Amino acid sequence: MLEVAAVLLAAAWALFAYLALERMGVLGLVPAVLRAVALAALILLLFNPSSLEEEARLPRTVLLDASLSMGAAGGMWREALDTARSLAGDEAAILRFGNGAQLFDTLPPTDGASRLQDALDAVLGSGVPVVVVTDGEIEDAAAIAKEQLAQVGMVILGRDEVPNAALLDVSLQSLVYHGDSIPIELIVGTWGELAGGDAQISVSVGDRPVRTVNIELAASPGTARRRIVLAPAALRPGANVVTLQLTAAGDMETGDNQRVRLVRVVEQSAIVVIVAPADWEGRFLASEVASVSQAGVASFGSVSPGRWVDMASQAEVNEELVKAAVRGARLIVVRGDGESVLGDEGNRPIWRWPAGSDPRLELFQGDWYITRSDIASPFAGRLVGVEWDSVPPLTGIVPLVAGTREWSALIARQGRRGAERPALLGRDSAGIRRLTTAGTGLWRWAFRGGTSREAYRAVLAAGIDWLMGSESLSSSRLSASDVVQRGEPILFRWEGQRTDSVVVRITGRDSSWTDVLRFTSNELALSPIDPGVYTWSASDIPWATGMFVVEAYSDEFHPRPKTVTTSEGMTPLSLIERSFRERWWWYVIIVLALAAEWAFRQRRGLP
Repeated sequence: MLEVAAVLLAAAWALFAYLALERMGVLGLVPAVLRAVALAALILLLFNPSSLEEEARLPRTVLLDASLSMGAAGGMWREALDTARSLAGDEAAILRFGNGAQLFDTLPPTDGASRLQDALDAVLGSGVPVVVVTDGEIEDAAAIAKEQLAQVGMVILGRDEVPNAALLDVSLQSLVYHGDSIPIELIVGTWGELAGGDAQISVSVGDRPVRTVNIELAASPGTARRRIVLAPAALRPGANVVTLQLTAAGDMETGDNQRVRLVRVVEQSAIVVIVAPADWEGRFLASEVASVSQAGVASFGSVSPGRWVDMASQAEVNEELVKAAVRGARLIVVRGDGESVLGDEGNRPIWRWPAGSDPRLELFQGDWYITRSDIASPFAGRLVGVEWDSVPPLTGIVPLVAGTREWSALIARQGRRGAERPALLGRDSAGIRRLTTAGTGLWRWAFRGGTSREAYRAVLAAGIDWLMGSESLSSSRLSASDVVQRGEPILFRWEGQRTDSVVVRITGRDSSWTDVLRFTSNELALSPIDPGVYTWSASDIPWATGMFVVEAYSDEFHPRPKTVTTSEGMTPLSLIERSFRERWWWYVIIVLALAAEWAFRQRRGLP
């Protein structure tokens, strides 16, 4: 900016001197240009501006952080873009990184994550120096090997601190009963100097405002946990899009002020999970049944004789309410001893899970490894794709023997070498369906995650479908994320036999398109899409339909700790500061310009 001002000022003065004062006309343009060059250089020498330059320019690859934090309030996206171009010059390549490595463009940052590992894997090893331009908020920095970081130069352009209030988290049940109040837990973060200590939370369902409350903010920087409750009439039966909006005076970043959740309201639970006593196995069982089921699920745990809690909210409930839920359920899943609330089982389907603490059961403890049974069963096809070698062993087996009308879907061997014992038994007698899980310790499958959790979910989904009378058990199951943050991909999950691709149709408020999901594993991430509410369907797969929300919110919008620096373990970029007076050629230009002007004036007979 100073350089431009100096040139304009010098040019204005030189033109005024030769065209206005000495009235030389067009002939005066030549000495005017010479005087303008000399005068502009003298002004710059007087103020002596400085800039960063490289000691040596080598071909390199520049990785530019294109996560949303770079364009947030106080972010340095424009400076980062200019820095990347300056470092690259005409010879180097520039790549953007965030969710992954991408080709360079100048569009504003859109990625909802700052992950560097994939980009480093793509460029390191080529022998070309690598420079990373970032704000330092790299999510996967701890997972990057020190040897890789040692090969990378870092330019850290940290964002300026601005007043900011963010709705960091919203916790509410994704499935509630019609007529119940809905408690909502909020976590609100604050940074910088906000104008006041209070904020406003506005709640709407669809396009309909339902409640506005004032909350007190935590002292900055800090977080505050707040709770609000929606009246039973706020939500209607079916799927509800609940939007919470935070408004705080002086807040300069609004991208982290809105959260959206999907809540389904059902008249009565189709599935009731009874856990008695409440334990780890029961907690994971209730959680995963609710996750894989397409119907309403209520889960209750016994904490002592006669005392029950809702396992979703941990609120204490009356035993009579538990009995009423059991009476109205289409399917009952029982972990341990639930006889006190079961009553007459009738012809309803029941899935029983033994509890290791139950003194009535004989339990063979040890490491029991699961495999799929070779005996034909109604949902054997749903378990074909499960990698049984990847699941942890069970901790115990209740010795059961399959009857003449029973079949075994899973079998277990102790230490992989013992005799086969049924791990999952099924029976269908006169239309009355029953399942019995003979093993304990399946909670470790869900706890470990990955392929183990997928195996657990596959077993639960197949069992629930069969017990509730589904005839599509040979088919597979497709599900998608409910809510994702802005800039994050939509995750589709495939359960069942392997497939190459599935065609889904996605519909938003103003657009509709078709995507081909090509699966190489059980999960596939679609490219991020714009914030909004979307529905999806796959016509070739039964029940393969649903809804997901892309929030306008992202964790990238509010300040987070810097996880990379130019300190120990990294090779910083070699930059030096050069002032204008250190550039010797400007003195030569000034002398030559003044000498040429003097010679011109002498030849024209001017003083």
